[in-house]
Amino acid sequence: MNVMDIIVCPICGEKLNVDGKTATCKNRHSFDRAREGYFYLLPPNGKNSLSPGDNKDMVLARAKFLATGSYGPLADRLAEIVTRFFPRKITLLDAGVGTGYYLARIASIRGNIDERVGIDISKEAVRRAARADGGAFTAVASVFDMPLASGSADVAVSVFSPFADRELSRVLKSDGILLCAVPAERHLIELREALYDNVRPVESALSSEFFSPLAREELTYDFELNGSEAISALLAMTPYAYRAPLDRIAEVKAREKMTLTADFEIYTFQKQ
Repeated sequence: MNVMDIIVCPICGEKLNVDGKTATCKNRHSFDRAREGYFYLLPPNGKNSLSPGDNKDMVLARAKFLATGSYGPLADRLAEIVTRFFPRKITLLDAGVGTGYYLARIASIRGNIDERVGIDISKEAVRRAARADGGAFTAVASVFDMPLASGSADVAVSVFSPFADRELSRVLKSDGILLCAVPAERHLIELREALYDNVRPVESALSSEFFSPLAREELTYDFELNGSEAISALLAMTPYAYRAPLDRIAEVKAREKMTLTADFEIYTFQKQ
């Protein structure tokens, strides 16, 4: 299936036909492709602010941190799970694509065989995602209301993104699977202990009436960050940068090295 066959108008739901740099439906709703290659398919009533999602600074911090390769093992494990279920060519959706890091890495590991779609509500993030994987269809849209035809994706991946289970169930095929990665109990425990006196446990349990659980696994490993720039980038992409005491934040940013724990829960769900 060509990925363009499953893209629908965010206003009326009719199929979008792409002609060069413009996408138009039969009801004459028209959308232009941005210079970076993505489409802006978030209707005005889908915004909760003038610029929803991660801002430019947050996206830049995430890109800098991911460039260190510290979360590479997570992307690799997701690719392994996708391949175990679907060694053949598929339509792969990254719901909450962010900078495109995971989608591009999964595609690379699988040999760029898949039709790929990346959706995120942050325009700044999608700009980077479009550059990270030029072979994917990328669009600014909400994961709770995606411009995709029902039953169009074989696999959906959701990494640290809102759990839009109802919408994900709609866009997946009847035998489709959903992979969700969320922080587990000891994720970045060293960073949290450096910032807070009382560290709260991370809640990671996921369940849904729209999906049946197939597997749940924990991926845990240590990684090292060298240089205050990399450490500051990690801090800036977490909510801790806005909640922790300022003196603790300054102390962490001044460090030149940190050894940290990556601890993820990976859920594999099958559509009900």
